[in-house]
Amino acid sequence: MNRQALLDSWVHHTADSAPCSVAEMNSRLARFEEIPSSPKAFADTYIPGHQRVLYSVIGSGVTDDPNFHPKIRAAENFHIDYIVAPRGCGAALHWHESEEVFVVQAGRWEVDWVDGETQQLHTVVLKERDTISVPPFVHRAFRSLDGETGLLLSILGGKNPAPVKWHPDVAKRAQEHGVGFDADGVAHQCLD
Repeated sequence: MNRQALLDSWVHHTADSAPCSVAEMNSRLARFEEIPSSPKAFADTYIPGHQRVLYSVIGSGVTDDPNFHPKIRAAENFHIDYIVAPRGCGAALHWHESEEVFVVQAGRWEVDWVDGETQQLHTVVLKERDTISVPPFVHRAFRSLDGETGLLLSILGGKNPAPVKWHPDVAKRAQEHGVGFDADGVAHQCLD
């Protein structure tokens, strides 16, 4: 390619910026200390061994509590949360209709998944900055190996994620602890 044609090609690769005021950008800013958090965002958090805190950063996300909203609601096609859990605790087996990516920010985390063909459970240990992408409809679980010093980033794909679908074993354990859903799909625990 001749030099002038190469330099002239920039005309097809430049564009002006869309408008974005300081106020608009501030509505898209999530400082960690301002991110809404919930220790009961999912039904499995009532089951011993699945305690964790979900920090809802951006996008509608998915939770068993429709009143729990992210700091930044404006997101297209993805949703981001942070997760902190006591040592050995994390999410029980569940799946989403879209892929879910986990990126370890701090500590070590185990991620389990079920091969739907063989029903075999597999586990991988992730350390800081490791990433795994779990396909849609594949049961997955995760747990912190280092306790509250661990921080896991979850990125869930999809414009409007459907509610979590739990593994049948999780439903059985949740029922043993008096956990179920009301007519609006909100998870509750009945202690009597």
